[in-house]
Amino acid sequence: MIAEKTKKYIIKLRDKPYKLNPTNVFLLSAINQYISTFSPNSINILDFGGACGAHYFEIKRFIPDRIKLNWLVIETEQMVLSAKNMKLGNDELKFYDSLELINIPIDIIHSSGALQYVPDPYEYLIKLLNFNAKWIFFNRMMFNEDNRDIITVQKSNLSANGPGPLPEKYKDKILTYPHTTMSFENFNNKIVKNYNSQWVFEETSGSFNINNERIVGKGLLYIQQ
Repeated sequence: MIAEKTKKYIIKLRDKPYKLNPTNVFLLSAINQYISTFSPNSINILDFGGACGAHYFEIKRFIPDRIKLNWLVIETEQMVLSAKNMKLGNDELKFYDSLELINIPIDIIHSSGALQYVPDPYEYLIKLLNFNAKWIFFNRMMFNEDNRDIITVQKSNLSANGPGPLPEKYKDKILTYPHTTMSFENFNNKIVKNYNSQWVFEETSGSFNINNERIVGKGLLYIQQ
């Protein structure tokens, strides 16, 4: 379903004026700052939880032609299979179902609203840190301000997943899946051993209360020390 949505979404992205949302505005700002800092000819971007590549297609519209993007999406086996079946990849956009398959140096790690849905977020965080990327950009994250993790069961509509409306052949339904709201202190402490916190911005869609504990939505950019 997400692959089908993405294929249609790509066509709409070509329409002008180009449409932007807060998620891709922040990502584009980070990538543009990277370009102005390093003046690269190419950028290797690891997109953890990047679904069927929508972020790549959103950002590609604004990147100078002289810069080659190597955009590597890490996703579930089924998501990767669906993206490949829909022929969404190209010379710049590749899909992988395991971090262990990535064997090139990474300039920027990007992850938007994904880390909190894997079985052990801290295990995957360490795996991401082991790439020693120059910059790490987390968007649409949720954290507990108290020093503990909270595991809940999240519910959402099938139609809310992926860009654009639900394709006609699918029937909307409720999905449930585990969600880990990490302690910001625990999360941040693992990163700042080797990275400096460069940006912090509020993500209001991720701010609410669970059992009277304050949950805050954040976006964060870390730069290698």
